Amino acid sequence: MDKSQPQFQSHSRFLEITVISAEALCISNNLIKKNAFVTVQTDSCNCISTSVDRDGGGYPTWNEKLQLPLPANARSIAVMVQCKTSSGSSKMIGMANIPMSDIVGGYVPAHHLHFLSYRLRQQDGERNGIINLSIKMVGPVNVSRPLHPLEKINGGIAVGIPVSYRYRM
Repeated sequence: MDKSQPQFQSHSRFLEITVISAEALCISNNLIKKNAFVTVQTDSCNCISTSVDRDGGGYPTWNEKLQLPLPANARSIAVMVQCKTSSGSSKMIGMANIPMSDIVGGYVPAHHLHFLSYRLRQQDGERNGIINLSIKMVGPVNVSRPLHPLEKINGGIAVGIPVSYRYRM
């Protein structure tokens, strides 16, 4: 594991996020030229960033895996795309809030690898590009709903044949 990545205890939950790429990143309606990076945050204490893509311009590629602790009360994660300026400061390009329900819960297995794309929004709410990532939860699962009897028998796979509501014998 890379030394820049946080170290986790074996019993903690965390998100394994691969920041793949971004599309159509602009500043003042012009594609950015270089130096884009991504910061992912679950709460004010847990934040991690990718390296800077120096060549991708408005279509940067990172393919960088990040590991981020997942607090039990997390409702969403924030993904912020930023750009390093010539003065060395950072300029916000766009942001997406990803609800935890897109990653865990429902009928999708908790440790399932999700490939996701989200529209980025500027601080004023205007659209500004798309971020592409893959995310999976690693660590113990908290089951927030009772298991259906078929899930107990078939290991979470429901088997059946769809029948039209209007079907009558």
